[in-house]
Amino acid sequence: MRRVVILGSTGSIGTTCLNYLRKNNPGFVVVGLTAHKNIEKLSLLGKEFNCPTLITNPTEDSGLEEFFKSTHPDIVLNAIAGADGLFATVTAINNGIDIALSNKESVVMGGTWIFKEAEKRNVRIIPVDSEHSAIYNLLKGHKASSLVITASGGPFVDRMDLENITVEEALNHPTWKMGKKITIDSSTLANKGLEVIEASYLFGFKPEDIEVTVHRQSVVHSMVRTKEGAVYAQMSPPDMTLPIISALSDGQIELENVVSPLSFSNLKLTFEKPDTLRFPLLDLAYKALMVEGSATIAYNAADEVAVNAFMEGLIPYSRISEIVKKTIEDPIFKDKVSTYEETMEKDRIARIIARNAL
Repeated sequence: MRRVVILGSTGSIGTTCLNYLRKNNPGFVVVGLTAHKNIEKLSLLGKEFNCPTLITNPTEDSGLEEFFKSTHPDIVLNAIAGADGLFATVTAINNGIDIALSNKESVVMGGTWIFKEAEKRNVRIIPVDSEHSAIYNLLKGHKASSLVITASGGPFVDRMDLENITVEEALNHPTWKMGKKITIDSSTLANKGLEVIEASYLFGFKPEDIEVTVHRQSVVHSMVRTKEGAVYAQMSPPDMTLPIISALSDGQIELENVVSPLSFSNLKLTFEKPDTLRFPLLDLAYKALMVEGSATIAYNAADEVAVNAFMEGLIPYSRISEIVKKTIEDPIFKDKVSTYEETMEKDRIARIIARNAL
């Protein structure tokens, strides 16, 4: 049996994972669960799965390291949302535990140093994002020259006026059910920008070798191009269960019928170039990545500050990208970082700059 600890068990990814495991559980055993706030739900889950639980404060010594040592997981599903997830990723690495990584911010902020630390301790980092899960599996069988990441386009792909968008409208995603922050990021294409950064660090591709295409049906999760000119794609219904369970298994457990088979009887697939004039956050992600300093940390921090301000009614939707742009252009982010402490210091500075720009 593969022993699993789920961090962020009451959120969207954690819930999807547990829904599958309680019905199927093909070779997995849940040995620990954590949440950040939802004590009541976490307690009920702990009783259901007969395992210890922990309420975590990811920015402090919350007992997470002791929790790992007491539960002895083979793999940790890091489904913590936002920058707070980096602490958990580093803690798992320091304890030599493989990571099924849903928290893209760990890679966006950690950059190359986080993989160097993982390599030192022989820790595997397996991506959970549907796009990166697809690329991860496609690269096992193909030598790619470039990557193509698909984007749903969000709820405003056909809307020209983005000035008076409400929070409710931004949260109305056409194909995916996700948490509030990632849903709004999907609507601005900031989430796709974060995924471009993540893909570059995960797979070692330069920004110019990573392409984004708008694919509204969310059936093709990503593609790879070969030097010969062929394109290989991974296709499945828009359901996060497959990338989650595939990451937890990582080829060590044989999986069957994780999601419903894709029907081709009436399947229409479309692909479009993203409109980066209306959605500038995608281009800003490429610019942050090309700085080769700590601008990707600033991108993530500023986006979190701006999205929270939008949800609280402090700024209009259109100002999110302006705040991110102003933050990443600060020259302080030309410097590289190589440790967790240096990363969090850049994150702190970026948040101050972004809040001052509100």
